[in-house]
Amino acid sequence: MFPVPKTSSKYEWQASASIETIKLRAQTLRQIRTFFDKQGVLEVDTPTLSSSTIPDPFIESFQTQYIPLTQTMQNNIYYLHTSPEFPMKRLLAGGSGSIYQISKVFRQGEVSSRHNPEFTLLEWYQVDWDHRQLMQQVSQLLTELLAPFIQLDETVFISYKEAFQKEFGFNPHTVSKSELIKCTEQIGLADVLNLDEDKDRFLELLFSHKIEPSLGKSKDDNAYICLLYNYPATQASLAKTSMENDYPIAQRFEVFINGIELGNGFNELNDAQEQKKRFTMENKLRVEAGQLEVPLDERFLECLYSLPQCAGVAIGIERLLMIMSQKKHINEVIAFPFEKA
Repeated sequence: MFPVPKTSSKYEWQASASIETIKLRAQTLRQIRTFFDKQGVLEVDTPTLSSSTIPDPFIESFQTQYIPLTQTMQNNIYYLHTSPEFPMKRLLAGGSGSIYQISKVFRQGEVSSRHNPEFTLLEWYQVDWDHRQLMQQVSQLLTELLAPFIQLDETVFISYKEAFQKEFGFNPHTVSKSELIKCTEQIGLADVLNLDEDKDRFLELLFSHKIEPSLGKSKDDNAYICLLYNYPATQASLAKTSMENDYPIAQRFEVFINGIELGNGFNELNDAQEQKKRFTMENKLRVEAGQLEVPLDERFLECLYSLPQCAGVAIGIERLLMIMSQKKHINEVIAFPFEKA
């Protein structure tokens, strides 16, 4: 390999990731495709640009404008997708069977050691499965990918309730908001949130500061795959809900390794009316927070009437590569991150 010549330019044009890491990315993507090919899951490709976007108040889309040269169009505002979920579900509703996609996605927000506004998602859906079956497959895939690089202990499956009871001694599904506020005060987080924030914001604060950093991290410094499931029903997003004991839960899970969140999965909601109700509420929350209301994806909502029973999950490729290569910053696994793009 020839050495990179020195330059007097004020612009840093070299890649942030090493050539070895770029090769590791290519190798990992090949392995992922081989995994799904052997299991009969179809690779698909869907649009990056859409006329609508997700109304989640905690996920902000990049907005752009389509300028036609020869025709007049009413709606010329488009969005870079934050996930390929909506068009993938339209394919599922059309009879595609189980599918996966590796795609670039875009989200406004912070640039940090684990965040880049443009990143890569592996997203897949298994028809006729629920989230519990999918959690087993997530563990299988990640074990195959990670085992050659890091020492992995046995996969751990733990409920959201168990995680909070272990750390704080209360049931997060039934605890009162006043108890949560008291808990934040006791651990030095009293001034982080306004007291009028809803209960979920306090749960998320406690989770991110006290529970998440230890998930997937053994006492002997080994790592393990941790699948956290049965979130509060108020955090269902696009997941089905059900009753457990005397309280509702979301049929949803997240996966963590070494304190890093890698992915988010659902037993997918296929009730169009309920999904529209949730979207409408999210848009209302956006307006109340001073954010722009976004147009609902009516094509996606319509497809839910035909969406089969399925479970789906999305995993961040860059964070996976960080764990594989034991890098501390996302820039080390991206050729040209946001600051150099």
